[in-house]
Amino acid sequence: MKAADEIKKEIKLIMKKRKVDLEEKKASPTQDLLSHLLVTPDTSGRFMSEVEILDNMLLLLFAGHDTSRLVISLIMKYLGNLPDVYEQVLKEQLEISQGKEEGELLQWEDVQKMKYSWNVASEVLRLSPPVGGAYRNAMKDLTYADYNIPIDWKLHWNTHTTHMDPTLFTNPEKFDASRFEGEGPVPYSYVPFGGGPRMCLGQEFARLEILVFMHNIVKRFKWDLVNPDENFKYDPMLEPEKGLPIQLHPSNYTS
Repeated sequence: MKAADEIKKEIKLIMKKRKVDLEEKKASPTQDLLSHLLVTPDTSGRFMSEVEILDNMLLLLFAGHDTSRLVISLIMKYLGNLPDVYEQVLKEQLEISQGKEEGELLQWEDVQKMKYSWNVASEVLRLSPPVGGAYRNAMKDLTYADYNIPIDWKLHWNTHTTHMDPTLFTNPEKFDASRFEGEGPVPYSYVPFGGGPRMCLGQEFARLEILVFMHNIVKRFKWDLVNPDENFKYDPMLEPEKGLPIQLHPSNYTS
């Protein structure tokens, strides 16, 4: 809590300067999340308070750190164990790099082309969701699966159980990135980011982080898993038991 308070002080200073820069046209309303939150009202015309903006900035800075790191680790594990999938991801990323000069940065339209790579990441998230679920409060008395649940009772929805339900996903144990082609899974069956109005605020940010990482790692390296059968365990989020050591091999594709 003390650390968060110190960070909030720093963000407040940045917010104060950003407000001035926006008024003087030295900053763009669309340049980043902070500018967007400062100048964009909701559908009723209400702007976020300073406290709300601070909370959102802290959420994206820290709440998503561990989950994004874990997803990247899981992608390394699955691509290391599935060479055919790795090759298809590499093919897509090389096509996106065609015509770019060495060192040229990715653009938003490049990320939008990474459809197969995101399908792969989505299947990784389905098979191994970093967060096991979350608690919710019953807003009223309800009945579910013949259970009577009183108002104000705590409910826990489980990500992995939902993702492995054979009525929702055929052969749920099998890695199959094609599940996410077209319209993808039915609503509320795929929930690594939650669902409904409480869906994770950082979903698109996480997608950007993951795809940029995949683009750069597959073009630069191939790798072998030191422990191909290494288990992951929830503690409280999904973690590799031995740290997922790998052996990296340089690739010929470095543009």
